Order: sequence, then structure tokens, then C-alpha cells
Amino acid sequence: MIQGCGPEDYEVGHRNNIPAWNLVREDGIYSEEMGYFAGRHAIKDNQSFTRDLKNKNALVAQAIYEHQYPYGQRSHEPVIFRTTRQWFFKVEDIKEELIKENNQIEWVPKAGYNAFNSWLENLRDNSISKQRYWGTPLPIWRNANDSEDYIVIGSIKELEQLSGKKIEEPHIPWIDEIEIKKDGKTYKRVPDVLDVWVDAGTVSWNSLDFPKNEENLKKYFPADFILEGKDQIRGWFNLLHIASMLSMGRRSFNAVYMHGFINDALGRKMSKSLGNYILPEEVIEKYGADTLRYYTISGANPGLDLNYNFDDMKVKYRNLTVLWNLHNYLIELAKNSGLNPKDVKIRKDRFSIEENYIFSKLNSAIRKATKLFDEYRLNETPIVAEDLFLSLSRTYIQLTREKSAGDERKVVLYTIYNVLMGSLKLFAPVAPYAAESIYQSLRNEFSLEEESIHLFSWPKCDEKLIDHDLENGMDTISSVLQAILALREKIQLGIRWPLQEAIIVTTDEKTIAASEKLKGIIKRQSNIKELDIQQSLPGIKQNIKADYSKLGPDFGKNAPQIIAKLSSESAAAILAHIEKEGKYPIKIGNEKFNVVKEHIIVTREVPAQYAEGAFSKGFVYLNRHMSDELEAEGYARELTRRIQELRKKAGLQKKDRISLFIKTDEELKGILDKFHDSIKEKVGASVLKISSLNPSKTHSFSSKEKVKDKEFELFLDKV
Repeated sequence: MIQGCGPEDYEVGHRNNIPAWNLVREDGIYSEEMGYFAGRHAIKDNQSFTRDLKNKNALVAQAIYEHQYPYGQRSHEPVIFRTTRQWFFKVEDIKEELIKENNQIEWVPKAGYNAFNSWLENLRDNSISKQRYWGTPLPIWRNANDSEDYIVIGSIKELEQLSGKKIEEPHIPWIDEIEIKKDGKTYKRVPDVLDVWVDAGTVSWNSLDFPKNEENLKKYFPADFILEGKDQIRGWFNLLHIASMLSMGRRSFNAVYMHGFINDALGRKMSKSLGNYILPEEVIEKYGADTLRYYTISGANPGLDLNYNFDDMKVKYRNLTVLWNLHNYLIELAKNSGLNPKDVKIRKDRFSIEENYIFSKLNSAIRKATKLFDEYRLNETPIVAEDLFLSLSRTYIQLTREKSAGDERKVVLYTIYNVLMGSLKLFAPVAPYAAESIYQSLRNEFSLEEESIHLFSWPKCDEKLIDHDLENGMDTISSVLQAILALREKIQLGIRWPLQEAIIVTTDEKTIAASEKLKGIIKRQSNIKELDIQQSLPGIKQNIKADYSKLGPDFGKNAPQIIAKLSSESAAAILAHIEKEGKYPIKIGNEKFNVVKEHIIVTREVPAQYAEGAFSKGFVYLNRHMSDELEAEGYARELTRRIQELRKKAGLQKKDRISLFIKTDEELKGILDKFHDSIKEKVGASVLKISSLNPSKTHSFSSKEKVKDKEFELFLDKV
């Protein structure tokens, strides 16, 4: 539905000595003459307009107002507005239908719905024409003798039928040569072009080749989902909705995700004039297109702007590197196992707690990502896949590195392959190129059938494999493990050196339950022989002293008396009060002062054999005493690592067998002899000899090593 609307282009002028401010309309057209106003600038000559109006006694009032004024984006000059005659979509009379259909659209965020609904409630007839040369010619032919007599053309085919001419070129200026003669009247095209938003607004069916292909329209219209920026309320969203309602009588999309803009790190709009803009090519060249996509999708909530910074970008890049390394690890594991993971079948009852955990994570991720995508919460989806593949790398693989033989290796291979494939499917919409590149590498390595990761069906969740308690427990003990590992580093005793005892002290019920349930994992990951969980550790003494830098500013002249009170009262009582009530009251004379945690410094005395470390819910303690047996095992573990490094330098694969000779002193030989079989198995040695003498033959590879105060030499050959 199109209607004409005026007035046409005009500037106030005069004709036949009529003053310029007395507008004269002749045959529906305003006079184009300006009289003695001719040649003046609408802004620069404001004073002269005011002067002449005053001289004619036509000035009603004169005042100065300060207000916002638009400027050209490129010229930075003030914009001058003038009234023009345009063509409009007549939409005010279908406003209620527009609002009703909008109520059926899923808007993300909800603020988008509110803004668009408000726009529709205040809707006016929609201008669709422009006075420009470039653009889609307005398909309206008008009677040269009657401006109200016009024909709206629906297609090139219709124009050919009406004009009797073949349309070779439907653009300006050729289209303007086409005339329509009908009932003795001649129709010529109006000189305007369509507003570009009309082209965009009709894409819902233009892209489906409608009306030529009606089947596509039935199958794909309206669109399930569209996505654009928050500036499109009155732009694309508006024209899509209006054009569809006018032509189809219904909405053109069922759901929309409205995003914000990308600003600089300080929240400023990027612009050349400020010099704060970053070209996409700068980011893509260094980090790749998928890193940029991954970062921007997850970087801000819908409808909100993203303040770009390279530090966050680097985190996403590192995460993608982890995903790539996972696929390399899987390929190497498959080669060493001599198995194709796609052919490996494992019953679920063969799973240990590590497999139960990561398959629970996988299926929880599938369920959550599916729900988020169904609800168009796109910014929340990357973190789901990210958390899954990071857990696969940082938790599952770390827990199962020692599972390197027989059926255990098959279970690990099966698990990593299936969880990695699930991760790729979830992550493919976020990082399509990286996911595809990894999949093609796996496809080539394992002869996978599907041509692309993007041709797989969306994964389905197996509810039976989800164990929320196990997932939460693993998340809980991660902070305990981090505390133990940090404490090991603090006392300079690496993870390969076993310790006899660790104690977890906490009153948090979730931490206690998780630590008891997953005690075996904590011990294995932290290389501890015994693990106790207690609510307190005897022998711990807490002392407090006043923090002068905080007490002085807060209590002024009363600070010395408060400090004296703190030093004379029980540290345990003070800390108990603060822990329970958040404060410790002190009375001085008739005044009462509240001492809080920030006013004191707490120190702890720990029994001599223990080292103490803190985590969010309590403390961990390591018994640092090293027995001869523990010392020996530490040397064996460290030696095993050095042998594996030499194997790697020699270019050997994990499946390659070796002949190994270790030269050391008699004392270390005696220590290592106890671990002869263990070392032999872990390093893939068919023959192992430990001696204080030099080897009797020359070996292909060798190295000199030192562990603590012990020196030894390694010699090996591939067999």
C-alpha cells in the first residue's frame, strides 16, 4: 500500500512582489523563488533574516536557545533541513496488527521488545523514497497530466506487459526511457529511488525467490531467527515487520537477537578522528577470524556494548590453542595405542570416576547449550563448550595420564575422542573455522565418514550420564588441589616427590563431603600417601596485632586506647566475635567502638612438621617430613621423567621399545633397584640395567642428569 504525500521540494520565496514569508501555492507547488532572501545561507545569515523580519513588523519574538544540532558525519558541517515531497507506506491504520504480531516474536534482550513495541505504538506512515541517483528505481509510473493518477509496478514482467517493451536494464537512466500508454494516457516513472531499507525489509521473501517459488515461502517463511544491532529498531527490524505485514499479513521473523556495538577499552565509540579504532584485519591477522568471533559473541550481554581489549582476546586465543592441542594429544594417543578411536566400544560399567565425571560434563553441556540456543541466549553459549573442553584438558587428561596400558588406555582413548567430538559440535556455531579445521584433521587421521563438522546433527543429551553431585564435587576439590600444589611450590617440593600426609581443615560441609568422596583423586593428583579431613588441627595458634595504618584514620585520638585493649584481650575471643558478628566491640569510657577484620593483622603458628596453605573454605597442611622410602620414590619418579625427555629428543614414539642403561653411584643404585620394574614399564624398556660402572657398549642416545645432589647418566637404544 503506497500513498503520495506532500509538499514537494520548496523554499520560501515570492512571486509578483509577494513577500517571501507569505507562502504561495500554485497548482499544488510552492514557489521556488526567494526574492531578496536569495543567496543567503540558512545558518550563517540568521541575523539578516531576523533583521528583515523585524523591519517588516513580522517578528513576533526573539530569543536565544541552546539545543543539540546535527552535523554531517564526514563534513562536520551543520545540517540544513528542508521539506520535500515523499512516498510513504500507509501503516498507521494497521498499527494494532503490527503490535499484535510483535507480541509473538521472541526478543533477546527483553529491552529490545520494549523499545520496538514503543516504536510501534508511536508509529507514523513510513517514508520509502529518496531523491538520489543511485538506488533501486521507485516502481511508480505517474500520469504526466494528473499527479494523483499513478500505477505501482509489481515486477519487470508486469512492466514489460504494460509498456510493450523488453526491459534489458532496470536501472536509472535506462528505466526512465520506458513509458506506459494506457487508455489514451501516458505514464512516466517518478524520478525517485527507493529507500535502501525497503530492499532490506523485503529480503524475507526476496531471498526465497518469491513469488516465482511459492514452495520456499511455505517452507521457510517467516524466518526462525534474525540478528542485528540495537540501532535497527527504526531501521531493519522496522522495515522487515512493516513490509511483511503489508504484503503477507504476518511477521517476517519469529525471534531476534539484538546486540550492542564495539567500543574501545575506555567505552568510547571507535572513530578515525579519535584515533582509537581497531580494524578487524588487525585482529584476524594475528589471532584468526574465529578468535574474534569467539570473543565478541561471549564478550557482552545482548543489547549492551562491548569494550574491546586485547587481553581478553588473548585468553580466547589461548583457549583455542588448548582445543587444538587436545586434538593433537588424541592423535598421538591413538598412534601409540595402535587403535582407531571411532572403532573402540566401551561399556559404561567399565568407567572409573574420571570417565563418569567428564561424560557427565559432556551431557550437562549438551543440555545447557541446547537450552541456551533454543532461547537465543547466544552470548552464554561459548562458555559452555569452553568449560567442557578445558575440563577435558585440565582435569580429565591430568587425572588419567598414568592410565597408559591395556584396557585402561582404550577407555581413555574412547573418552577423549567422544568428549572432543561433542565439544566440537557444541563449539562449531561459535568458532566454525577452527572446529572445521580440527575435524578435518581428525577425519583424515581416523577415516571419519561425515564430510564436515557442520553436517552432523546437533548432539543429544543422555540424562542417565549426568551426575551433578560428582561435577560439583570435582569443582569443589579443584580449589583444594590448587592449594596443595601452590603449597608444594612454596616449600620447593615438586609434585614428583611423594609426601606421607596432607590434612584438609574446613568446616564447610560441601568441601568435607567432596573431599571424602574424591579422596583418591586428591591423593593421586597431589602425590600424597595419606589424606585426612578435619574441622580443626590441634597445635594451631592464632595471634593478632593491630593494623596501625587502618586504626589511626578510623578512630583518631582513640586509636592508642583501642590498640591497648586489643593487646590485652584474648585473640581467640576477638576472632570468634568477628567471625560470628563481623565486629568486636570495645568500650572506652562512655563510647563504644567496633573493631572489624580490616583493623587487625592475624598471624598463625603452625606445628613445626607442617606447612600451611589457605583456600577459600579452609586450610591445607602438608607434613614436610621426608622418609628414606619417600625420598627413593621421588628419585625414581624424577628419573622416569628424564628418561621420557631423552626418548622424546631421540624422536621415539610411545610404542617404541628401548634398551636402557643407567649409570649412578652405589647409593642411588640401591635406591633405584627397588623401582626397577616400575621404571622399566613406564619408560617402555625391554632391557634395563642400573650400575655404577660405565656401559660396555656405545649407545645411540645419552644424557647427563642431576637430581638434587645426585648425578647419573642415561644411555638408550631403540630395539
